[in-house]
Amino acid sequence: MKKAIPVVVIVLLALIAAWVIARLTGDTPPPPVNTSDYSGNIDFKAEDFIPTFDLDGDGQVTLAEFKERYGKPLQEGHPPLIFHTHAGGPELSAEEAFTKYWDRDSNGVVDAADMKAAADNRWVSFRDDANRRGLKAVDFEGRYLALNRAQNGTFEAESGALARKELPYAGRFWATKYFSRWVQFRQDDGSWLTGFGSEANGRLYLLTPDARLSVKDPAKVQVTELAEDVPQMQYAREVVKFRFDDVQANLQLARKCREWGMPTEAGMLYARVLVFEPANQEALDELGYEVRDGQFVKKGE
Repeated sequence: MKKAIPVVVIVLLALIAAWVIARLTGDTPPPPVNTSDYSGNIDFKAEDFIPTFDLDGDGQVTLAEFKERYGKPLQEGHPPLIFHTHAGGPELSAEEAFTKYWDRDSNGVVDAADMKAAADNRWVSFRDDANRRGLKAVDFEGRYLALNRAQNGTFEAESGALARKELPYAGRFWATKYFSRWVQFRQDDGSWLTGFGSEANGRLYLLTPDARLSVKDPAKVQVTELAEDVPQMQYAREVVKFRFDDVQANLQLARKCREWGMPTEAGMLYARVLVFEPANQEALDELGYEVRDGQFVKKGE
């Protein structure tokens, strides 16, 4: 034990010296950042902080302004706005919430610089937590998503389709120009093909329910336009109205697709729902999934 004492003393002296040098050089490491972001009001988002609490409109929030609205409902019928140390954890007082979380640079006001720091820290914390759980972290227009393999496959496909302005149909994605009318035409062998028909550059394009796109010379085929109220046309008119992140719209149209006998389209819409609501029981049941450790597995497997 006596032989170890000099070593301990040396280590302590080294730590003290490092602390003194850091203080003298101004290179003191910053205190740990509280990355919690839990509110008693589910409608509150971090980007709403300054608009909510900046009472005099100068672009920044003082502690006095924060206290004025903290702990009160933002709208009638909503719960009071209260922050917590973590989900389900103790409530923070106005002073604690302001100084320990929002005022990141401790200069007495919350401004754009604090908002950027908060966003950066939230993303890093969210990403690291998702990685630990075997999930992929995605920032979708400021909305953080932790996606399993099935969810991420849907998300990547739908994001690409959104960028290309394409719609889901028959298990794939197609440009909106192909959904103009529902037609049928006679082939050379006398059989009939039915699907979405559209014309461009002197060609007839027929998109059939088996996810095939045929190109014909309109002068050489007999085309018959079918009624506009067929399920496929109703689907085309509905699906163009909303984006893939609109959970309620996807659920409503998926239910209609089941009634119309369009299971492939219903499945694609339910997969959209699970990207944003992984615990949605209706979508899980329709796709035959159950959730295990954040992953989707087929029931019974």
